[in-house]
Amino acid sequence: MKRSPLNPMSAKRRAALEAAGVFPTSTLARVARPALAVASLVVRRPRFTGPDAATVEAMRQRDGFQCVRCGGACHGERGRDWSAQHRRARGSGGSSRPDTNRLQNLILLCGSATTGCHGWVESHKAEAERHGWVVWQAGDPLLKPVDHFLHGLVWLTEDGNWSSRRPSAAGAA
Repeated sequence: MKRSPLNPMSAKRRAALEAAGVFPTSTLARVARPALAVASLVVRRPRFTGPDAATVEAMRQRDGFQCVRCGGACHGERGRDWSAQHRRARGSGGSSRPDTNRLQNLILLCGSATTGCHGWVESHKAEAERHGWVVWQAGDPLLKPVDHFLHGLVWLTEDGNWSSRRPSAAGAA
């Protein structure tokens, strides 16, 4: 009889060995960690890499509590009913760029990263970039206009406002 790696001996052979005082164990069995090793694990909280509450509130006021893409009302629970979209993505581990969580890089979108306008922007990056809802990593959010439902084609400023005039490259740096 061919034996599989998970059943190295028959039940009859195992019983005979146990009767003789030999207790065979599988080398495939998982050995539990000692309690001491488990107790020494350091549990770290994920690092918060998003904008602070004051910045999010200023963004919501600038955008009139409406989705920048569709104009729908953005009330309810953040992350489900509405989101602060980073135009230039911060990346999964955050970003060391100082303007990542500043107002010129944030827009208000309805939905989560998988629903509503936020989900659409995440799924259609090339078209979203043409409207300014996404800025590629090499781009500058100050120099990329946004097709804003409420204000039209505007440039978002560092002070939390918007302008219909194109900023100079020297003035933005």
